[in-house]
Amino acid sequence: MDTQSRRAFRALLFFLCSFSTLFAYSLPRGTHDTELNDEEITARLEHLSQHIVEARFVPAVKGYIRSYTIRNRKSAQIILGRTVLYFPIFEAYLKQYNLPEELKYLSIVESALNPKAVSRVGAGGLWQFMPATATELGLRVSKEIDERSDPFKATEAAMVHLQRQYDRFDDWSLALAAYNSGSGRVSRAIKRARSKNFWRIQRYLPRETRNYVPAFIAATYLVDFYDEHELKPEYPDLDLQITETVNVHDSLSFEQLEQLTELQPEVIEWLNPAYIKGYIPADEQGNSLTLPRRVMPVVREYLESLRPDSKGNLSAKVDLTLPKTATRYYKSNYLVLEGKTLADIAKELKCTVHQLRAWNKLKTDKVEPGQKLTIFTPRPFEQKFPIARMEQVAPLPADDLPPIPNDNLQRLSLNALQPETVYFTAKRRIRLSAIADRFPGISLDLLLQLNDLEKDKVIKPGEQIILDTRLFEDNN
Repeated sequence: MDTQSRRAFRALLFFLCSFSTLFAYSLPRGTHDTELNDEEITARLEHLSQHIVEARFVPAVKGYIRSYTIRNRKSAQIILGRTVLYFPIFEAYLKQYNLPEELKYLSIVESALNPKAVSRVGAGGLWQFMPATATELGLRVSKEIDERSDPFKATEAAMVHLQRQYDRFDDWSLALAAYNSGSGRVSRAIKRARSKNFWRIQRYLPRETRNYVPAFIAATYLVDFYDEHELKPEYPDLDLQITETVNVHDSLSFEQLEQLTELQPEVIEWLNPAYIKGYIPADEQGNSLTLPRRVMPVVREYLESLRPDSKGNLSAKVDLTLPKTATRYYKSNYLVLEGKTLADIAKELKCTVHQLRAWNKLKTDKVEPGQKLTIFTPRPFEQKFPIARMEQVAPLPADDLPPIPNDNLQRLSLNALQPETVYFTAKRRIRLSAIADRFPGISLDLLLQLNDLEKDKVIKPGEQIILDTRLFEDNN
């Protein structure tokens, strides 16, 4: 090889080495490692907050963890983001039924936290019920409604089903296996293995069920240790996080809701996944409607105004482009006071602990006095066309959550350009309590005090009332 050829070869070799080094360092930690650190993962599994199953680090568990942290990072980040939507629901029902909180991870295994998930054999929803099992548990499965996709009703049904399996086997590993394959198969496997230890009867179970508990262990690991693998949760839009649910008795189409609220159809469908045909059917007992909290005052007004001769009479067309988050929500600071926990603050602000942790990238529920938290509250939504109203119609029952106690909120100084007193001018007949619902940090009691009123009343078009906006520091 002549001198010129050797120089060319060395230059090419240097280029390749430099390129490979640059490529390796440009990837996030964990994405370029084909193997996991077994010792680290074993130690983490031993230190999980609680164990309802024996968290063995077997090859199947390692395979699922590798899938979450290396091969399918994007999917894992979406799943992690969805926990802010569904874990508060799961935790509430688990507490109600006195079941271990760790069971909330089971829905990750079943559906990847997708309420519209359907398996190849026809199981559906967050908890993947077959139609027959769903019906037996009291869920409606029809051409119009599939309550397997209803996050609230399906979760309660899952609690009942899990409790039954645990009552039968008195072991959560066996109960989880029975949830997946049926109690009969688990009972037969126990007889064949002459043991009630899941790991000993595992080989006598169907192939999918053999890996069910390992998948559950890996899902638990994902949520507890995602940060160790530099996974970044992809949290859903605030319109999917900050929601409210009301009862609807009359038929109401998603198209009507689009025109009334200017929401994208995908938002309405995601928040109301149980309605198959794109409308809520009429029902004497009522059906639930979940929407972003910011649009709910207008929806309530519309529901109050419905008459037989005005149903569906929403002919006005509006721009359905979803506004940017910054135009739909106030971004504010909340100062943590002495003795306040994250749960206390969530209750005050009508949000969840999971939301506060997501908005502030908190790894735990611990907060310190003087710490500033970022919070989001809905901006008032103004409807673009008038709606017919019936006089003296009683409003729907108020939200069960208590109003924000104003004396517990740290008062922060506003931007100097903002006035200390703001007036609200009514464009239509509206109750004082409905106005309070529209504005963050404003309660009915405060409005009564500021306006020298003794009780809730209807404000007529053109009337002005005083609002107090000094509770929050607006960052927008």
